Amino acid sequence: MRVLSVDLGTANTVAVLSDHGVVDVDGGPTMPSSVYLDEDGSLRVGREADRRSRQDPSRYEPNPKRHIDKATIKLGEQNLPTNDALAAIYARVMEAVTALLKGEHLDEIRLTHPAEWGPTRRNRLLSSARLAGMTGELVPVPEAIAVASLGGGRPLAVYDFGADTFDVSVLDSQHRILADGSLSDVGGLDVDQALMEHIGRTVSHKDPAGWQRLMRPVTVDDHRARLGLSEELRLAKEDLSELPQVEVLMPEPFEKVVITRAELEALIRPSLIRSTEVLISTVRAAGVTPEHVYLVGGSCRMPLVAQIIAEKVGIVPTNPDHPETIVASGAQVVDRATITLKAEDDKPKFVEPPTVVTAPVSPAVTGPHPVNPNVSGPNPVISGSYPSGSYPSGSYPSGSYPSGAYSASGTYQVNPNTSGSYPANFPQQAPKKDNKKVLIGAGAAVLVVAGVIGAVFALSGPSLPSADECKDDTSQDGQGFTKCLRQLAGAVPDGGGCEKADSAQITGMEEIKGTVVSCTIRDGYEVQYILTDSVTGAENNAASISKSFQTDRVEADWTGNGLEGGYSAATSSGTGVLVFTAKGRPMFGILTKTAEENADELKADEMADFFEKSVQPGE
Repeated sequence: MRVLSVDLGTANTVAVLSDHGVVDVDGGPTMPSSVYLDEDGSLRVGREADRRSRQDPSRYEPNPKRHIDKATIKLGEQNLPTNDALAAIYARVMEAVTALLKGEHLDEIRLTHPAEWGPTRRNRLLSSARLAGMTGELVPVPEAIAVASLGGGRPLAVYDFGADTFDVSVLDSQHRILADGSLSDVGGLDVDQALMEHIGRTVSHKDPAGWQRLMRPVTVDDHRARLGLSEELRLAKEDLSELPQVEVLMPEPFEKVVITRAELEALIRPSLIRSTEVLISTVRAAGVTPEHVYLVGGSCRMPLVAQIIAEKVGIVPTNPDHPETIVASGAQVVDRATITLKAEDDKPKFVEPPTVVTAPVSPAVTGPHPVNPNVSGPNPVISGSYPSGSYPSGSYPSGSYPSGAYSASGTYQVNPNTSGSYPANFPQQAPKKDNKKVLIGAGAAVLVVAGVIGAVFALSGPSLPSADECKDDTSQDGQGFTKCLRQLAGAVPDGGGCEKADSAQITGMEEIKGTVVSCTIRDGYEVQYILTDSVTGAENNAASISKSFQTDRVEADWTGNGLEGGYSAATSSGTGVLVFTAKGRPMFGILTKTAEENADELKADEMADFFEKSVQPGE
């Protein structure tokens, strides 16, 4: 039986073909999951998309899978259906696979996906595959079950440090998922962002305006410089898995920067500790002690990942030679009888209002940009074409599936001999959390600080509540503010338009509970101030909103009214959201705006400017 398994990841896509192994799709075992829309409407995929990105970064999307909850992706001036972007990636895989089949047909195509995906996201993936010309039986396979299939009949945990999120699943000896957990703000892209912020703190003072242009690119040249720096930092992160230090080439006028492995590890250690806490709590929830922890995802190459797990959990994890290909390889050997799929959808953390397209997204018609060469439309996939039509079922020679994961040159063992062993008793108490999440935008070297000071508070003095008082004080004034929330609000309440609310409301998210005050400001702007029961709760809520942004973000730090913190802003389709936190305080705020006219002109830096001038509490 000829089986193709495809792992369309946030950063890279991998395909494995039975009796062959990992498919060389785009010059190597992994292909970037990126797309670029040419001016003539043609879609470029993978490394070709990466190369084209410098021409016009606005037409480039490096991680279309992050838009799985959206109908369209904004590329240049066009709104490309998300299905088309994903279909273009699958089509490129089919082009490479067709050459290897030599006229034969596939019996099964197994498409991997995160275990927590419900039917809506799975169907989006399946419809994209059909649009790409993948005929025959399509089988969705949860990533954790795919990995577990390579581990034999033993209970195990899958520690998946992907580009977008961290996920962990615990499975029993029958490969049933007993419990899972995740962190939406821990992933390879977050490591890249941490490096960007670290460099910004080092070099931005030399040319604050130049650094601001990098962080808030406006011109095509600005975007190219930002894109080039992002690529340099990604490569630096990968090189630091092998080298003690690397040089990062900087765009003019900045000189090159040296980053050491110790600096990188200091930046990411708190996040990795949080990930091990989720691992421990998930194991407790599952009620079984895993015999192995498998590391999945390219970010697991960083030596600190395995080190932190060993330090905090007392386990030496199984680290495959090729963590990027383990999911697709595992999907090859999955016993379909063991596959269990999540029956319900999670609510997306933040879903932008859908952009109206000229045709509905469906397996047959996907709007104005079909990517299948056999479907009429202006967006053929430049990488080539592949035979269309039905793939008849039949009897094909079955291949042997070793317990190791495939590589381009043969096979390798996923479970190599490792030193150490699992402790008899899994840790019962998680390490103490580091609740200090510092969100400092690298572009924060120059901030416009509002000069108006709230009438209730002076710059300093006995009236400023302490962090402990914020947690304990629940008394509210006539507008609904506690002393702590009014410190965060600064002068905003002086303009009126503020009232207490039962919960904070963000489109596409569950209601956020706590002490909430909602204020209508002007020009379509509204701000909600939320006091939660803990610093961690405030940070996690704010991080979830920020992480859900599907477009470029503007991030910076702020100070005022005796507080300091950070903010993150993004806009899309005329809707803008800016979330801001106060360091060490159990509270945060959400600034929103909906532009009814000239929606495309609403930019993230406009949200940031308004916050700094009109919402940020002044000194």
